[in-house]
Amino acid sequence: MDNQFDIYREAEKTEKLTPKQKLIFHSAIDLFSKQGYANTSTKEISEHAGVSEGSIFRKFNNKEDLLMAILTPLTNKILPQDINQFSQTAYQNGTLNLKYFLTTMINDRISLFKYNYKIMKIFLSEFIYDQEIHVRLIESIPKKSFQQFNQVLDELKEKNLLIDWNNLEILRFIASNILGYLIQHYIIADGKKWDEPLEIEHVTEFIVKGLTPIK
Repeated sequence: MDNQFDIYREAEKTEKLTPKQKLIFHSAIDLFSKQGYANTSTKEISEHAGVSEGSIFRKFNNKEDLLMAILTPLTNKILPQDINQFSQTAYQNGTLNLKYFLTTMINDRISLFKYNYKIMKIFLSEFIYDQEIHVRLIESIPKKSFQQFNQVLDELKEKNLLIDWNNLEILRFIASNILGYLIQHYIIADGKKWDEPLEIEHVTEFIVKGLTPIK
């Protein structure tokens, strides 16, 4: 896998792909990102890869299994998995700071998606339009990541730095704004240039204001 596919280096389904299986995997990413998962057949994937259709099923049970092999490593990194890394994002100069936490997390997640652009397009399309895949993707996010996210949010609430909403509601609020930004600029983009650092700053400010308690 080249550098664009670093997220697959240690993934269970993809760390030991044969050269032929890598061709299948890359072809599936290309076609799913261009024409959509539902509009792509395994025959098209095999023809694009220059291998027999049966080669796909020697590694992947079906087309959905191939899709999940593409998307699961991305969902595994949506929330940081290392508890120390996660906790440190909530502190600036040794002090809990909601804006610093959100700014760090939002910039890291946007960078993750941008660096994996084709995979991001597939993820956003399937996450939005296919309810069954949506559920499977949510379930594939490691529970450990949710636990750590909850710990940080609870600590921020205890210090009265975060609005007293349900943690899942807070996560949905953050995710919907980040995904909205990504969809606008990378899925339904009109080709116009935009001031990305400024817009990311505005998205972050909007989220911070929405989650800061009224004093």
